[in-house]
Amino acid sequence: MLDRWELDGKTPEDRIRSFIRILITNKDDIKRYGCPVGTLRTELAKLDHVSKGEATKLFALFQAWLRRQFEHLGFSENADMFALHLLARSQGVSTLANAFNDEHFINQEVKLMEEWLSHIIDAAIHTT
Repeated sequence: MLDRWELDGKTPEDRIRSFIRILITNKDDIKRYGCPVGTLRTELAKLDHVSKGEATKLFALFQAWLRRQFEHLGFSENADMFALHLLARSQGVSTLANAFNDEHFINQEVKLMEEWLSHIIDAAIHTT
């Protein structure tokens, strides 16, 4: 999926938007089950399963990929913070969309995340 986003996204902003929009792409599954990665990690932690570290690596993979995209946008100092912000927000959206079975909430939050991304990019352009 990340490789496909790299190929399909012309800019780092496009690629980050692909990450954000995965919530819409998978909205039916998210409403039913939550995020597959988050759910797997949570369930493995409950069991203190030896594979919980492997599930954490999936989050680390997304974090590193997002961090690179933000670095390419010129946010070297804040790249990791922005990456974790999107990871946390997407996990929260998945959890609440699952709890409330609410597609409108997913669409609303995706829109807000995309507006946030546009805002930080616009602010960076105007301060340089």
